[in-house]
Amino acid sequence: MSKRHVGRTGQIRVGYQIVIRGELGEPLVGPLEGMAVEVAGDESVLTGDLVDQAQLQGALSSLTALGVEIISVNPLDDE
Repeated sequence: MSKRHVGRTGQIRVGYQIVIRGELGEPLVGPLEGMAVEVAGDESVLTGDLVDQAQLQGALSSLTALGVEIISVNPLDDE
């Protein structure tokens, strides 16, 4: 099953996995809204589709503004 699909705007959405240190204590808003959060030990894994690089940058900026440490950002495979 493909992780890439066309969104309402006709743009191809790409699945991303963002790993941060610690847990998010606030509800996800803005570019993070709709992302799934899974806590694994002392890390949290956010997984979801983003429509473009601007939305990815917005998501990373939101996390930075929350003061969390971003460990990695990975696009998900098509498989």
